[in-house]
Amino acid sequence: MFVPKIREKASTKYSNFRYIRIVKYRFFCDFRRPMIRGSPAERRDAKASGESKLEAMTLPQSTTGAMARPLWTSRLDNGAVPVSMAGVGGLLLNPSNGTFDLVIQERLLDLATTLRGKAHADAGVRQVILGVNNLLLKFDPLTLHPKAACDMLLALWEQASPRGVKGKTVEFQVDYGGALGPDLIPVAEQLGMSVADVVRLHSEANYIVAAIGSMPGYAYMVGLPPELTLKRRDVPRVSLPKGSVVIAGVQASVFPMAGPCGWHALGHTAATLFDPHSNHPCLLAPGDVVRFNVGKVNA
Repeated sequence: MFVPKIREKASTKYSNFRYIRIVKYRFFCDFRRPMIRGSPAERRDAKASGESKLEAMTLPQSTTGAMARPLWTSRLDNGAVPVSMAGVGGLLLNPSNGTFDLVIQERLLDLATTLRGKAHADAGVRQVILGVNNLLLKFDPLTLHPKAACDMLLALWEQASPRGVKGKTVEFQVDYGGALGPDLIPVAEQLGMSVADVVRLHSEANYIVAAIGSMPGYAYMVGLPPELTLKRRDVPRVSLPKGSVVIAGVQASVFPMAGPCGWHALGHTAATLFDPHSNHPCLLAPGDVVRFNVGKVNA
């Protein structure tokens, strides 16, 4: 493999930057291919002869004798949880089975708590991002080898348990319909029910925050009654105002700030979900329980 040399006349700062980039690239390449231990001469001889005299860091063999697909593929034949590379210093653990599973989410929340501990931070873990039935691990590849990070991630996933973690309970006062809830009536019509039934079903449910994403403070909430399941709008809106109460698919949320959206806006709340000046900028966190209380209904 050709790796460009650093020019001797380059500044120390620039040279160090180039060196780090090259080392990271080599780590990535080493993780993507089986590695054979031994001296350079021994590795050349093994490659030329095709003999496997040296200890090889290869993937496990399947029952048929063929090499199993690597952990960074989309799905493993043996049923193991797939792990995908997400850049040089990132791994995506994806135990999702296609539909949202609360037990899987609770295990991922337990795993995220473990990975955020000081011991793992000292070992090279830089950031843990919880998604909806998946988890992104960011690490320093100069401190923690990607293969070691992958092994650690899978081992901790096996130990994670659904502890039924529940955070704080947050209640929102919602004004349904009107100019700030333009989809209330269309949603009722599409679902073949009255506006009163839509408001009742939406406000009587208890929601659990699965993850924070999309924009700062945006909570993906599960627990939407199945009667309100509805695909996203055919034509997304260019912008919805801050505080918009929305639903789509099997999820619900509240807009922490104005932005584009293809979800259905049922109403509006005056609550602030994201404050960059606060010690805790996001009002909601994974595991929190959310309830919507009816203020006014404009229909």
